[in-house]
Parts: sequence; structure tokens; C-alpha cells
Amino acid sequence: ISDLFSHAIEAENGMEALKAFTKNDIGFIITDVEMPNVNGFRFISTVRDMDKGRDVPVIILSGTRHDIADKIKGLTLGANDYVLKPFEPEELVARVKVLIKMQQLQEELKEKNAILEMLSLTDELTGLPNRRYYYNNIRMQLALSKRHNFRIALLLLDIDHFKEINDTYGHDVGDMVLKNFAAALSESNRTGELIARVGGEEFVMCLFKADQKGAIMAAERIRKATEDLSFSAQDGRGFKITVSIGVAFCPDQHAQDHDELYKNADQALYRAKRAGRNRVAVYDPKVDGKNDD
Repeated sequence: ISDLFSHAIEAENGMEALKAFTKNDIGFIITDVEMPNVNGFRFISTVRDMDKGRDVPVIILSGTRHDIADKIKGLTLGANDYVLKPFEPEELVARVKVLIKMQQLQEELKEKNAILEMLSLTDELTGLPNRRYYYNNIRMQLALSKRHNFRIALLLLDIDHFKEINDTYGHDVGDMVLKNFAAALSESNRTGELIARVGGEEFVMCLFKADQKGAIMAAERIRKATEDLSFSAQDGRGFKITVSIGVAFCPDQHAQDHDELYKNADQALYRAKRAGRNRVAVYDPKVDGKNDD
């Protein structure tokens, strides 16, 4: 067995084993059932109750004749395998190798699942969080804002005349514009701000614990950064882009949930577009409340 592990710790009883497990990074456990102070069953149960002990492979060794009942109990408590004494050393080694391999496969599966989860929450083109990530987070943040009494500012951003860019220069250039705009948005992003791509040329930024002055400053920061971007088509033609931004807040007397917040930001964005684009508009119920779009 010692050949399978770089380091091994032996404990004389169950209590010493628990102390050793708590103080060290243990990757595999082989324990007897009959031990002083704390028996093997209680030892396993205690280990499985710890966060660090939930996935550690465990083999129980037992010399009792209550083999079936004890085996069921041990496996129920969380043991991965149960070996009766006497046993051949080769058999124990083989069982350890099987559990090590299973653990490695489980770790690989966890890593792959984590990657898949990340990809499912990421916009493939821009690398920004996607619409699903945004909705998962904004609803949680809105619940927190009501509980702790702070406001959320939603900035809804739309690249001006994006359809014309695609029609004039092609979709490859349009994709390049989206990628570069997303990069500029990320560079403008500050700690505590949530950004995401929620549509074709539509993006969001959420500011938490934000006042109107701070939200407008953030929106203007993005608008000016967008103006500074320069692009070249494949035929050498150069062009620039602008962005229009609608700003709304929640909770306030005009928005108590996400649907109202998003609608208000969209109406403010619509007004910014009508006013000539490349500008920031804050939701105004006296004006925007009359819009149906």
C-alpha cells in the first residue's frame, strides 16, 4: 500500500485518526472497525460530515463475523468499500487502485462540468457573461437590494446603427465590432459592476448601491470610450462607432422588480436613440412613461 502514496499517516485509535484528518490533507482512508475511543463507523460518519471529507475514498477493514450487517452499516455511513479479514494484500492493493482511479475520473468529470457550466453562462463571441448569467445574478441582487435597502442602476447599451455596419462591411466586421466593444466595456468595468451581452448589439451594465450621479458618470465613461474606438474594414475603409445608453433604477416608485427596471431602461434608451444617438438618457416617467416601445 505504501508504494501507492507519497506519504502515509498512521493513528493508534479513532480519536487520533480524527485529529490527523483534521490537521492534514488526507486523500485516502483505510480504517478498521474495532478501534479504541472512536470506532470505525463513528470515525467515518464524522469524516463524512466535514466538507473536506465528503469525497475522500474510504475502505473499512473488519474482522467481525457480523459481516453482512456491518458491511451494510459501513457502506450506508459512506464507506466506498468493505474488506473482511483475513485478506490477501494483493486484493487490498487492487481495491485501493480501483478507488483511486474512480476518484481521478470523478475529479475529471467535475472539471469538465465546471467548464461546461462556465461556457453555458458565457457569450461565445465576446467572452462576456451572457443573458442567462445576467438573469441569474440580477434577480438575486434585486432581492438583496430590497433586503438591505440599496439601489441598483441598470445601464442598457445599444451600438448605434449596427445593422448598417453589418450591411456595409459584412458580418465578420460586425463580429469584430462586437468583440472590441465588449473589450472596451470590460476595461471600463469596475469592481462591483455586472456586465453582460443580452442581445445582438445590446449589452447591460448593473451598478450596485449606485446613485444617479454615479450611474451617469459610468454611462458617460463607456460612451466616450466607445467614441475612441477605431475600425478598419477588409477593403481598408475606416469607421468609428457610437453607443446609446438608457439608465433606470430599482427599487424606486417606478420600478419594483426586474421587468419594470428593464422596461424603464429600454424606454430611456429609446429616447436616447430618438434624440440623435451617442448619448445617455435617464428614465423619466413624465416622458418615457408615455412610450409603448
